[in-house]
Amino acid sequence: MSFLPNCQEKMVSDPLRWGFCCAGKIANDFSLAMDNVASNGHRKVAVAARNLDKAEQFSESHKFERYYGTYSELAADKDVEIVYISSLHPQHYELCKMFLAKGKHVLCEKPLTMNLLHTLDLIQMAKEKKLFFMEGFWSRFFPVYQKIKQCVENGEIGEIRQVHAHFHVNNPSERMTAAELGGSAWYDIGVYCLNLADFIYDSYPTQISAVSDRLSETVDKDMVVSLKYEGGKLASLSTSISCSRPNTAIICGTKGYIEIEPPLFNCPTEFEMFKDGDSQPTKHTFDLSNYRAEDYVYPHGDGFKYEIEHVRHCMRELQVLESPVMTFAATERLARVTDELMRQMTNA
Repeated sequence: MSFLPNCQEKMVSDPLRWGFCCAGKIANDFSLAMDNVASNGHRKVAVAARNLDKAEQFSESHKFERYYGTYSELAADKDVEIVYISSLHPQHYELCKMFLAKGKHVLCEKPLTMNLLHTLDLIQMAKEKKLFFMEGFWSRFFPVYQKIKQCVENGEIGEIRQVHAHFHVNNPSERMTAAELGGSAWYDIGVYCLNLADFIYDSYPTQISAVSDRLSETVDKDMVVSLKYEGGKLASLSTSISCSRPNTAIICGTKGYIEIEPPLFNCPTEFEMFKDGDSQPTKHTFDLSNYRAEDYVYPHGDGFKYEIEHVRHCMRELQVLESPVMTFAATERLARVTDELMRQMTNA
């Protein structure tokens, strides 16, 4: 059973009333993708930034109803139903707490927080206040990921034994190397590798091992991770902001393997399935049609529409406060593994 709506479904009369916390690059793509959702089930009520002029400019460019120069004003806006947080990740915890305390549903960009305790605190707070709350790992909602999950569950490449994922960026921005801004190869891009392994195995590893090299005490620049899961299943992950390699992801089964579109396995539009004995792979392609790529900051930025529609589907159709795709359990597992990786890094 799919928990994702058809992005071409009929128009709706009860749109989600969104507030945007932050007016940066990711918010730009998220807003444009929201405009491109066929159901029109979303209303852009307000945007807030730390700089009022930036909020005004973003509001005018993206056609919001109003704008604020502080996040607290956004939290006090009674017409805002759900807040999308796309600030730097060291700010996520306090911002999520503030909006949840004000009774707002929250979708927060990955990584949700910088440590497990903060993640657990936010999940508990959302449960107590009976508010929808989700970590924004957009990868899980792409049609490619959903189709791969279906192929895996149907046993099309047999039992999955290994997941390999590698994400390297050899021209990091200044933010990616600054500790106070949450700089880190792992937090910024490595988590996409872990997300894929978790998406496929849907369980916590029984063994976690990592080696890394650091720019400073808390900022990793290279990390190689080995995970072992129940039944001897493995994951091999690597990330770097200091060296180059193809960004690839391969899911290996006893009857074949799946290769996700390089170099964009975190936001793919196609994958190939290689079954043992077949002379040619089967290619699955999903077209991100009807959008201008040049308007977006990030490749395949229109893919945010799948996550956006899933949130509306959860809140309006399913009427649930926890996503069945990006569950609290998955968010907790990602945070718990990351905590252990950071512990191993700083103790090395």
